[in-house]
Amino acid sequence: MATIDLLEETANYLLNHCFVLGCVEEQRAKYLYIQDHLNEVRAVFKPLGYAVLLYPAPMQAAALVNEHEGSQARLLKYESILLLVLRLLYLQKRESLAASADEVLVTVEEVQAELQKMNLPRKLDQQMLEKLMRTLRRYNLARPVGRLSGLDSRIEVFPTVLLALPDADLADAAAESARTRTELGLYERPEGADMEAGEGEA
Repeated sequence: MATIDLLEETANYLLNHCFVLGCVEEQRAKYLYIQDHLNEVRAVFKPLGYAVLLYPAPMQAAALVNEHEGSQARLLKYESILLLVLRLLYLQKRESLAASADEVLVTVEEVQAELQKMNLPRKLDQQMLEKLMRTLRRYNLARPVGRLSGLDSRIEVFPTVLLALPDADLADAAAESARTRTELGLYERPEGADMEAGEGEA
């Protein structure tokens, strides 16, 4: 039986990151621990109203879910839109990859091309994109491969984007994105102004 310390470490990681991925080397031990001690991990969260869901291969993910209103992680508008784009690109890339491929990589250029189709007020600059990616990385949804220094820079998209934004929620998310286009325009700043002002709560 695993030690209490490993149970606490894994539970705290789940609480802070929402997802654990077996396909990511630095998370694999935690994923395997949850897989092998699922009832113990669930017992930690059950009194708090959380459920721990395990998704075996090919997804290899564990998710912490709370259905109580207001308890879910809330993304900013641009974070939500970026998540939508990465989910779309993930599905497109998976269709062309071998079934055994673990990594799904997209370029900043591909992300920007999809964002342009949405007629947003302006493209995301490097600083803002890096800021948004920090949030998505925290929740184990995607992570930059190196520095996002140009259009050929790459982003690894994790399968958890499918769990964070299920098919059933896509219509609502798309409608929200359309509704916010006008609102986002209200946050426009002159060239060179702080892009962070262009964000609002989802």
